[in-house]
Parts: sequence; structure tokens; C-alpha cells
Amino acid sequence: MTDVDHTDATPAVGSTKRSLTENSATEATGAGVRWPQQAGAFATRTLKELFRNRAALVWGLAAPAFFFVVFGVLLGDPGIQRGANAVVFGVFGAFSVSLVIFATALSADLKAKRYRKLRSLPISPTADLLGRFTGGLVLALVSFVLVLAVGVVTDGTLAVRSAVSVPVVFVALVLFCLLAMGAAVFVASVLDDGEYVVGVTNMLTLALFFLTGYNGLLPSMAPGPLGEWVNVLPNSLATRLAVYHLVPVGSGAGTPLTPPALPTGVESALLLGGYAVAGVVLGAVVMRRRIYDGEGGE
Repeated sequence: MTDVDHTDATPAVGSTKRSLTENSATEATGAGVRWPQQAGAFATRTLKELFRNRAALVWGLAAPAFFFVVFGVLLGDPGIQRGANAVVFGVFGAFSVSLVIFATALSADLKAKRYRKLRSLPISPTADLLGRFTGGLVLALVSFVLVLAVGVVTDGTLAVRSAVSVPVVFVALVLFCLLAMGAAVFVASVLDDGEYVVGVTNMLTLALFFLTGYNGLLPSMAPGPLGEWVNVLPNSLATRLAVYHLVPVGSGAGTPLTPPALPTGVESALLLGGYAVAGVVLGAVVMRRRIYDGEGGE
């Protein structure tokens, strides 16, 4: 991962800012407007901003697919191994979107003083947060699916384990991304410089990827005792749960995926749910106290 180019983000922020604040913000977020309408306005703006931002598309969509081709295809065998690699880098892409791209977009808004206008309107900070989360989740899911598609095209083997597998993977990915986006709100609110935001979030993403043995793909490669915690740490837990449901590895016994055993029970989903709640609460508190009430970015 490298620097995200803010020159692409600036016009995107400007155009979406005009669409929200000049054309429809007074209507969509003014007095008497309901909370769901505010959240919808922010979700629409976030989606437009992200999908018009070339830097976000490159680092959120193209980069994870490229990393998979280099490390998952050229250095991996076709079949099950390549399918598992696709899941690993798919989650990595969703993580990059939720943490790096999301934090960078929010930081750009703070730097552009966009919240000076928003604070003068009767806007709910939680509607702002939910709208942003919704837009970020869409791009994160697209990144995940895109890498899986590249995996299938390059002879990776994927197979849905049961009728509940797709919903389980979807929920697990959403819960993990909510934690990452909550952390992104905190980082963007604390660091004034967008370059620092990019650097810190990139380091966090890469550090967790390698410290958990490539998102839990190879627990034996995790340093020290961390290999025993791959079913607890959020990035590796979400990845290994997705591998279990999307790749025909059975129980994983006798493969580099174990030990420990792959997560299969409801406790894994509950743990991810706890992480998601923590991320949403963190994001909501920071959005209200530091960005709206605390005049973050000023």
C-alpha cells in the first residue's frame, strides 16, 4: 500500500459537497426532515464520492486484485489453495476500503472545512455516520466480490458449503467492516494531516495482515503466540470464517490453515458482532463529540 492521491479526492469532495449543501442539503437535512432521509442523503453522497474518486477505486478495487494476482496466483497453485488466497485478499481489500479509504475520505472533508456548513444545519451526527458507513460498506463488498471473481477466473476453487454460507460470510464481512470504519473515524478525527491518516491506516492494515499470518491463512507464520489468536483477532477471524464457508477445505485439518481449527460456530459471529458494536459506538461518539460538538478539523 502506498500514498492515496488527494488530488483526486478534492474535486470529488467539491462536487458532492455542492450536490449536498448547495442543491439538496437544506432540503435533505433541514428542519423537519426525518433521520432516515438524512442518512440516505449522506449515503448517496458517500457512494458518489467514492466511485468518482480514481484513487479510491485504484487502492480499493484494483490494488487488492493486483496483490492477489501477484501473491495468490503467481506464487500459489490452482484449485483450493488459490481459492483460499482469493478469500484472503478479498477480505484484505474490504479492510483497506473500510479503514484506509474511509478514513482518507473523512479526513478530506474535515480538511475542506465541510463541517462548518453541516454544523449550522439541524443534522443528526448518527445519520451522517450511518450514511457514510453504508457507502463504505458498498465499496468494501464490491472489492471483496471482485477479488473472488478474479480468483475464479484464474482457476481458484470456490464452493458454497451450505445454504447459509453466503449470508454468514456477508454478515461476517459487514460486522468486520463496521469495526474498521469506526476505527477510521477515530483516526481521521485525531490526525489533522491527511498524509498521516493514509500512513497510519496503511500501517495498521498491513501490520494486522502480516501479524496474523496473512489474515489467518497461515497461522504458523504469525509471530510468537499470535498464531493461537487467529480465531479471535477480527481480521483473521472474518477471513477464516469466510474460507470455511467458501472454500472446500473440509475442517481444514492437515492443511496450513490449522491449528487452530477453523471457526465454525455461532460464537464466531457473536464475537464479530461485539467488535462491530464497539466500532459503531466508537464512531458515533467520535462523530458527535469531536467532529460536530468539538469542531473537528478546524
